[in-house]
Amino acid sequence: MATDAGLSSPCNNGTTDWFRNQLPVTYLLFTTRGRITRSEYAHATVLIVCTFYVLYTALYHTAGAWSTWLLYPLLYWSAWASACKRLHDLNRSGWWLLAALVPLFGPLYLAFLLFLRRGRRLDNRFGSSPLAPIDYRKNDDGIPHATEGWVINDVTQLNPITVARIERPETVEDLARIVASTQGPISVGGGRFSMGGQTASPGSLHLDLRKLNRVISFSPVEKWIRVQAGIRWCDIQRHVDPHNLSVKIMQTYANFTVGGALSVNCHGRYVGLGPVILSVRNLRVLLPDGTLINASRTENAEIFFGTIGCYAAIGIIVEAELDLVDNVVVSLVQRKLPRRDYLAFFGENIRGRPEAIFHNADMYPPEFTRVRSVTYFATSGSAPADKRLMPLRQSYPAHRYLLWSVMEAPFGAWRREHIIEPLLYLRPQVHWRNYEAGYDIMELEPASRSKNTWVLLEYFVPVGRFEEFSARMAGIFQRHRVKVLNVSVRHAMTDPGSYLAWAREEVFAFVVYYKQKTDAVERGRVAVWTRELIDAALASGGSYYLPYQPHATAEQFHRAYPDARKLFALKARLDPQFRLRNVLWDKYYSPPATTSP
Repeated sequence: MATDAGLSSPCNNGTTDWFRNQLPVTYLLFTTRGRITRSEYAHATVLIVCTFYVLYTALYHTAGAWSTWLLYPLLYWSAWASACKRLHDLNRSGWWLLAALVPLFGPLYLAFLLFLRRGRRLDNRFGSSPLAPIDYRKNDDGIPHATEGWVINDVTQLNPITVARIERPETVEDLARIVASTQGPISVGGGRFSMGGQTASPGSLHLDLRKLNRVISFSPVEKWIRVQAGIRWCDIQRHVDPHNLSVKIMQTYANFTVGGALSVNCHGRYVGLGPVILSVRNLRVLLPDGTLINASRTENAEIFFGTIGCYAAIGIIVEAELDLVDNVVVSLVQRKLPRRDYLAFFGENIRGRPEAIFHNADMYPPEFTRVRSVTYFATSGSAPADKRLMPLRQSYPAHRYLLWSVMEAPFGAWRREHIIEPLLYLRPQVHWRNYEAGYDIMELEPASRSKNTWVLLEYFVPVGRFEEFSARMAGIFQRHRVKVLNVSVRHAMTDPGSYLAWAREEVFAFVVYYKQKTDAVERGRVAVWTRELIDAALASGGSYYLPYQPHATAEQFHRAYPDARKLFALKARLDPQFRLRNVLWDKYYSPPATTSP
């Protein structure tokens, strides 16, 4: 039995309090922007007093009384900054600190405000409430351009694109009206976690679909859910978890919108599954002329296979009906082994076992000759109630420190392989499927992306050619001295027919996470070794993934995606004015020339 349900996606305060997320102590003590609670202010006060006492004592006994005067500017500034933020939580300006100048009553009233008065769970002129629920990380709503238009960027901050304007429809009817009543190029975005401009095109009308975020219908008995394209995986998880159900296929990180995930034909770490198209029952698609059409494998099949994994080439996904599965308890089993033994190990211990739910094999740089197999098996045991859904945090300082120490500190890679990960895996890990599928991409976010950024790449090769591609990949990384943090290997079954299928047979996916500088020279250098990796994947009978930086040549693109010409023919018919655009199609698609009568 299907039930109707509305579900809105909550707001995120990430754009308001950058320092709060990235540098919590710096934010707490040295900035005056934002808001903090009574508890945070009390902790800040204790921290300031204790730190001052320790430093004062140390300086007094080592350098003399005169040296302690160096501490007072820091003391007063940190006390003032934290008090300002506490007053902001009460919707009061920092100027209220001048109340301390009023004899007797002023200091008492100020102490009451700072330590006892509760803030409200509402946004005010100083920012969002620190008591508001923590949400998964979101990208911004676009940044006004210095002269005209809006700048749309992706998570890497490498691809700023100026669009003419942004529309944020709240209903499918609004979206259809916008498309039908306008002319010119259109680009489509959701969470904008792609990494190569796949959500924007210069001068386009940008459609931000994140307000199309409702559950339309849901059948716990038949195990399916119908949602709008702007809803995120985490929102669906919250909706279905009380019914002990899970999304069948989704990414490891739950921040992404369903429309975006379907447009790139995402995958996760699932064993025996693969591209998300395998879990899609049907779609509702908006064509460039404003027509709404239903599509599935049996109804309007060319629209179905020309939409999923095809990056809004022929239409805009507005609704999707998805398969669900039981939410089961999973238990971790891991093993480190030589890379040359992995294929046999996978075939004997992982592949074909229905109880194997999640699996990845992490290759250790810089040699890439050793892997750690990580598998979560369904178990009949129980898991704690707090392991049903992933808990969220304002920041991930431990993750950020480990990211830095592994990449920048001496012997970082060795410590990760031989100390850090063995310690992490000592503790048994038993939790629910929804928990393991609910990570927040915020845990991967570095403190800054201004000079350096972290980027993903991905390559697919037939299962039997795992070792062949692995050796080629390792040689390219070593020759170009690529700063690779990790290569995660996942498994995927055959795609049933997407025109841009990356799994035309059973494959391993090699997910590469690396660090690069943001200057033009470094981007050119990355393009060189990226194209070498694409050639290596093609030579191994494989392909590469399209949501990342579009460094591939046109010849590489068509070799990797031989049915792209079929997609382009369909696009020429359904989108003759080339309205649906993004950086991907600006580079690889050439609309047929029109002849004047």
